[in-house]
Amino acid sequence: MAIRVGIMPSGPGEPVTPRSSAGARGPARYVAGIGRLWLGTLTCALALFLLASTAEATSVHTRAELAQAKKSLLVLSDMPKTWTSSTASNNNTPTPDAAQLAACLGVSLNAVNDNPPSVSSRDFNSKGDLQSVQDMIEVFPTAAAAQADLAVASKRNAPKCFTEAFNSPESRSQMQSAFGSGAVIGTLDVTRTPSSYYGPHTVNITIYFPVTTNGVALNLELVEVGFVKGNEEQMIVLTSVQSAFPTSLSRRLTALADARL
Repeated sequence: MAIRVGIMPSGPGEPVTPRSSAGARGPARYVAGIGRLWLGTLTCALALFLLASTAEATSVHTRAELAQAKKSLLVLSDMPKTWTSSTASNNNTPTPDAAQLAACLGVSLNAVNDNPPSVSSRDFNSKGDLQSVQDMIEVFPTAAAAQADLAVASKRNAPKCFTEAFNSPESRSQMQSAFGSGAVIGTLDVTRTPSSYYGPHTVNITIYFPVTTNGVALNLELVEVGFVKGNEEQMIVLTSVQSAFPTSLSRRLTALADARL
C-alpha cells in the first residue's frame, strides 16, 4: 500500500506549493528544526489507518520467517550519504471509524483491522530532517492472504474512502491530539499515482495536507508503496515536508526493496 502527503495534488516529483499566508514558509532554520518532529508525528498519525490495532499471534515458524524478512529491509547504507538513522517510531493505534472505512471499501471489518506479525527498519532521516523513510514487512499465514490485503488498497474507490476516513471527526480529533492543540490541520486529500511509477506490481495511496503552527504553514507529503512476494507484504513509507520526496530516490529505494524481498 502507498501514500503521499502535501497541500495540493501535484505530479510525482513536482514541488508542493505552500499557502501564501504570512510566514507560510517561515525561516529555513525553523522549518528544518521542526522537521523531525513533524515527520515522526505525521508517520504515527497516518500509519494508524494502515496498521491494525491488534497483532496476530506469532508462532515459532512465523518468528523464523520474520527473522529472515528482517534481512530484506532497507538499511542506512541504502540512503544518501548525508542521511542518519534513529529508532523506529512505530505506534499502532485503533483505526478510527473502522466499520465506516470497511463499508466504503466494500470489505470485511477484519480486512481493515488485520495486523499480521511484522518487522520494521530503523527510521532514516535526511540532513535537516525534512525527508524520512521507513520500511516494514508483514508476514501473512498464506500468499493469498497477503495478496488480499494489498488488494484492499488497490481498489478503485480506495482514495475516496481514505479521504473520507482521514477527514472524519474521530480521525481528525486523533490527529489533532498527535500534533498538539496549537496546530491547525488542513483538509487531507488522498489520491493515487499510477503503479508503473514505482513498479508494475506495486500499489500506492497518496495523502496531501497542510499543518499550520506558530504562523508557519507546513506542507506535508507521505507516500506508502506496497508490494507482495509469497506470503510477505512489504511497505515503504516516504515522508517529506515542504517539497515532494525526490523522484529518483523513491524509485531507487523501491527497486532495492523489491529485489530483496
